[in-house]
Amino acid sequence: MAKVFRNGTIISWDESSQSIKVLRDSDLLIEGDTITAIGKDVQVSTDAEVIDATDKILSPGFIDTHTHLWQTAFRTLAPNTTLAEYFGSYGPWAPIIKSFSPEDIYTCTLAGLYESLNGGTTAFLEHAHNNWSIDVVKRGYDAGVQSGARLWWCVAADDRQGITGEEMLDGLAKHRRGNDGGGLVELGLAWDGMGSQSAEEVDRKKHLVKSHNLTALTHHQLGGPWPVGNNAPTKAASNQLQDLDLPIIFSHAGFATPSDIAALREHNWYLSITPESELLYGHGQQTSRLVQDQASLGIDTSFTFSGDLLTQARIWLQSVRGVAYNKALETGKIPKQSPMKVEDAFLLATRQGARALRRNDLGVLKVGAKADIVVFDGTAPNMAGWTDPVAAVILHANVGDIKHVLVGGEWRKWDGKLVLKDGDWPSFQKKFAEMARRIQGENPRPQPLGEKFFGMKDFVDVEVMTTTR
Repeated sequence: MAKVFRNGTIISWDESSQSIKVLRDSDLLIEGDTITAIGKDVQVSTDAEVIDATDKILSPGFIDTHTHLWQTAFRTLAPNTTLAEYFGSYGPWAPIIKSFSPEDIYTCTLAGLYESLNGGTTAFLEHAHNNWSIDVVKRGYDAGVQSGARLWWCVAADDRQGITGEEMLDGLAKHRRGNDGGGLVELGLAWDGMGSQSAEEVDRKKHLVKSHNLTALTHHQLGGPWPVGNNAPTKAASNQLQDLDLPIIFSHAGFATPSDIAALREHNWYLSITPESELLYGHGQQTSRLVQDQASLGIDTSFTFSGDLLTQARIWLQSVRGVAYNKALETGKIPKQSPMKVEDAFLLATRQGARALRRNDLGVLKVGAKADIVVFDGTAPNMAGWTDPVAAVILHANVGDIKHVLVGGEWRKWDGKLVLKDGDWPSFQKKFAEMARRIQGENPRPQPLGEKFFGMKDFVDVEVMTTTR
């Protein structure tokens, strides 16, 4: 059945100017999974579902280009952790993974997706490093299908505990046949060893990408003082990854060099900035603001903070502004203009994510685009009085203002409540909460840090701020 939104404010996209175009008191028609008309008094068939969008703001769905959904079970377990502590205590090689059954992975992955769908994120690139057994790999993927979200499921096809990366990816590919969420879920590769592997190992991974027709590639990239995760764009270029001709996304990359930035632009590769994660963990974020034309936004590990991309866009906007303002103020003079526009934050959460994935039909509301749509209630107490819908969304909205979410024209949230493909939220929530409490109860304390980070780098104490006298 066709759906038409009537009389809404639409944050649309102008192809000719490659910029946001706001349409007021306008209609938007969905047929199947695609937007087929936008404008005034759009004509529809008599059996179309009509949704009154008066005083509502229609936005493209947000696109999260870096997340680890299986870790949702740790929510509130580590509110004051650092990245150094994370590696040994909460990552995919930590002892805590022994607490997870494959069904636990399914449940907590689905919980993470529901959180983000509730917050208006409709498309995800999942860096799936829940890879310690093939059953765990498969059940994580199953949760992605079950969610109804649009996903690039990038599995970390590493050699682990008696299973090779090839066997892992082969097994997932066979499991996926006939089970791709109606075309919503695609396979990709998460590849964190690229920066230190031999030419033979690199060729082995490139063969995996080609033989399985994978549609995306992602790497963690830290740089700076970090001795791990150094999968820089320059290294990718020297390994000729551009020959794969597919989207490549580098997560975090807060110390990108001028050569890295040049490689991103030359090969149309993208960063995934995860603002709240990088602030909480202490990754360091020195350079991403300099290459926002090749950047998108991600969540990373939502167990330590919010899982909605709207919050990430807002944090990044004000962080960039703060850095630029402070640099100006250090001259002893007064800043003259704002260093970053609210529209840029909005595009990082929408259009830029689609560009990172090389999808011209996502991250925008235009005829021919997929119907991944978020509808905000413009009459909410914190929204009332708005005139600029982009500013209203980025600076004033919250998750509670999201009335409806659609992915491919299907409801994933309706009238403020999640729409699950199977079951109901209260029952699922109870199951997830019981599982999370069990896992956290079995792992109440982080693993102790050694004398040096990974035995290679010295630690340093940081300045501690407190309200205690």
